[in-house]
Amino acid sequence: MAWKNKPTNFAIEVLKDVDVHHKKIIGETLQQVITRSPVMDGEYRASHKVTLASPQNTYEKGFDLSGGSTLAEGLKVASTAKIGGLVYIQTLSPYGTRLENGWSQQAPNGVYALSFQSVVSKYK
Repeated sequence: MAWKNKPTNFAIEVLKDVDVHHKKIIGETLQQVITRSPVMDGEYRASHKVTLASPQNTYEKGFDLSGGSTLAEGLKVASTAKIGGLVYIQTLSPYGTRLENGWSQQAPNGVYALSFQSVVSKYK
């Protein structure tokens, strides 16, 4: 009796599904970070970066009030992420740590920790 669907084909499909899910989680996490970011002039929203393999080491000042450009740029990077590889979503904003520690009335409980908790709880 022959296999209708070989186990190797099944394994390939599972890997494809995991890859899609992985990229979806990266995108949702970035979107949460951007959405939760306090907005004055859009500098902090523009500071969120997605990198693969190693973290970004320099701060690139920019402005993005809506967060749309920052999300699009991050999703472009995320689309090339591979399962098992390191993915970093970070900010090097000079005031990022203060914002994470409740410095802003717009984000009194921070940004990154809440974003992470939200995404983790969704996929538990």
